[in-house]
Amino acid sequence: MSTPRHLLRRSAVFALFVALASSPLACKKGADTAGPDAAGGSGDQAAGTELRYKAGPYKLRADVKFSFKATSPQGVNEAAGDLSGLLDVTDAGGKLKVGLSVTEVRDFVLGKDMLPPPKEGETPVDPKTAVQGFTGAFVADMRGELDEAGTKALPETAAAKEKKGVEAAVAGFATGVLGLPELPKVALVEGKTVETNERKDENLQGLVIPVDTASKFTLLKIDSSSGKRIAEIKYESESSGAVEQGKQMITLDVAAEGTVLFDLDDQLPVRRTSSSTTNISAGQMGFEIVNTIDTTFTRA
Repeated sequence: MSTPRHLLRRSAVFALFVALASSPLACKKGADTAGPDAAGGSGDQAAGTELRYKAGPYKLRADVKFSFKATSPQGVNEAAGDLSGLLDVTDAGGKLKVGLSVTEVRDFVLGKDMLPPPKEGETPVDPKTAVQGFTGAFVADMRGELDEAGTKALPETAAAKEKKGVEAAVAGFATGVLGLPELPKVALVEGKTVETNERKDENLQGLVIPVDTASKFTLLKIDSSSGKRIAEIKYESESSGAVEQGKQMITLDVAAEGTVLFDLDDQLPVRRTSSSTTNISAGQMGFEIVNTIDTTFTRA
């Protein structure tokens, strides 16, 4: 990384967006995180309620609205979308393989500086048209946490690496907004807040930053008025990290919050909302990224 501007190269922005967007309700392996990571279902346990996804196969429709805004010394870049996708969930040896595709695009706009310019003589590609052809896949555990090794081994991942230009750009956003919410590892008790802490290395385009994250999870209520037990979980977190690069310090600070509605009987997500603000400083330069996601899930 030769200059701080590297931090706002298009690929870096997309990578950070995907990382933030994919974890609106995440409970990692923190120092004070407790509770078994069973592959079984959701239910009332002695220590509280554990949330786990149903084993495949099944299909979910995801109706998503998202917004994204990146502010840097070079200006402001914004993106927004309103689309539907299909999540095709199958068994992956005690884990979940989730196939992704976009089925309907009501709105999809990327700022002009967020797309690579067309080559000479090349016809510009409409982002809305490009995202309509998106397909992808990932592997996750029964809490929805990404299995990086399993995902890397998928043929869909190899195919994604071949995408270039606008297709690669829109794929970054589609991957970030489509997917399963991560569920807490810990059992939750209604009305009580559980706090966890973790330290994890975050890789931002080759720059490894050790990041400390403090998270809070609260099971607000379990509503049975629909005939199903729907758990409402609130999530809040603050993360910070820093690394010295050359003669300057690179810092990363993230504040995030969200809620998930989860069907305890069917072991499926109902809705997730999330928002986060990320601030990156590199020497005297500062960058801010703000994104929001609102997703409703239904059986397909």
